[in-house]
Amino acid sequence: MIKAAIIIAALPVLAYPALLSAAPESGSVEIFLMLYPVYVLVATICAWICRERRPEISWILVIIMLLTHAAMWLLVCNPPQ
Repeated sequence: MIKAAIIIAALPVLAYPALLSAAPESGSVEIFLMLYPVYVLVATICAWICRERRPEISWILVIIMLLTHAAMWLLVCNPPQ
């Protein structure tokens, strides 16, 4: 169950090219966009490593990863003024 959740939670990063094309040309947004796939990769690896001994930590990482996906799309669609 947790293995599938980790993989499914990491899949929205595949929309990264669409996220880049929709992004405004702003310095702060570009920095977050460049760190986004790195964060998802690291969070996925950490959730995968601790899935057997600490499943609650894995679930927390999955939830934070999903919130990060939503936050990145909100940042792109509603750039700071």
